[in-house]
Amino acid sequence: MTTKYLKNLSIPQQIAFGFFACIFVGAILLSLPISSSSGEFTNFIDALFTATSAICVTGQVTLNTAEHWSYFGKTVIITLIEIGGLGFMSIIVLVFVFMGKRLTLKQRLLVKEAVNTDNLKDAQNIIRYIIKFSLSVQFIGALILSIDFIPRFGFFKGVYFSAFHSISAFCNAGFDLFGNSLEGFTQNPLVMFTIAFLIIFGGLGFIVWRDVLNYKKHRSLLLHTRLTLKTTGFILLISFILLSFSEIRHGTFAELSIPNQLMNTFFMAVTPRTAGYANINYANVSHFGVFITILLMFVGASSGSTGGGVKVTTFATIALYIKAKFNDEDVRYGNRAIAKEKVSKAILIIFIGISMIMIATMLLLLTETIPKGFGIEYILVEVVSCFGTVGLTMGLTPHLSSIGKIILIVMMFAGRIGLLTFFISFSAHPDERRPLISYPEENILVG
Repeated sequence: MTTKYLKNLSIPQQIAFGFFACIFVGAILLSLPISSSSGEFTNFIDALFTATSAICVTGQVTLNTAEHWSYFGKTVIITLIEIGGLGFMSIIVLVFVFMGKRLTLKQRLLVKEAVNTDNLKDAQNIIRYIIKFSLSVQFIGALILSIDFIPRFGFFKGVYFSAFHSISAFCNAGFDLFGNSLEGFTQNPLVMFTIAFLIIFGGLGFIVWRDVLNYKKHRSLLLHTRLTLKTTGFILLISFILLSFSEIRHGTFAELSIPNQLMNTFFMAVTPRTAGYANINYANVSHFGVFITILLMFVGASSGSTGGGVKVTTFATIALYIKAKFNDEDVRYGNRAIAKEKVSKAILIIFIGISMIMIATMLLLLTETIPKGFGIEYILVEVVSCFGTVGLTMGLTPHLSSIGKIILIVMMFAGRIGLLTFFISFSAHPDERRPLISYPEENILVG
């Protein structure tokens, strides 16, 4: 009965169900006494919040990861992060490859939707590439981090910490085992730059890296790759310049040398791209810096990556659309036109994203208490952080009410599986949604 029901689900519904199933299993494991350092049961709502944050590669935590969880619990978390970062479909395909089986048409359609690609024929090869590339980059990242962590923590703990933070950074998750994220590494270039570039590598997207690494073979790059690289570079440069001016003027890193101030400012420009590692308490960041961080979290990483947000190509498409409308021309990039369907999708994603953030913010303003000295940014950072699967906070997360936790769980879930996938999963099957009647058009006044 269950198998028949699953087969009847639409592709978006299957993706949503797959992620939900992983979250539920993870929450049960994390609620067990073996998962906590105290050997006691963990409140299920906190276990559910942590499992959602891990699968949705967010990093938002109601319980201190370093202190509350045992090594078993931490291993469950990092496993959920890996599943969430690569996508549960990657794990399923990996099992099929080991069993020597080929994917069915529906399974290839599921992979196509899950990794956000237009290529249906190459679905199985794409998953193989994602797994190989991800594990390779994570291994190299862990090796580099071990240069610092093994002498600092000893061999076994150092190896575990290196692997944990390499996976967490590449998957843009932001979970840490230090208790205060990376605030203790502000003068450590090896750790800071390694984490930063793991975040960038994971946030660019698997399709982009595959295209870049095959450039010698094809001597050309996809339009998606060129747009992603250019937009990502532009956002990183502009945000670094703006944050440099605001935070140096504000004195955020006043106790550090100029090179270290620039390094930490660069990290501040990188981590809101859905990673969530914090090198500073964001309660001490300037108002301008907080505002820029919110914008960066909203935009997020690239399509088909481990990150969240509305995605850089969505942002770029909207910018190209606005430019085209002012110049009364078709939406294009270089010498290629962008399909109207993609433009409409980008507009819809932006609209849904802003609407969700507004609704969640209003609800949290009703359910949560803002401490003295803070304003609406205390809530807004939390909401946008969960929406963009980032994990940054100004201190609200540990003090969330049960209703607040549920609201943010929904935000993280929607942000990870994709806004359109999230809402379509609640609707009827595609065949049942097709209208049987077309209506005559009539004009309305807008603007």
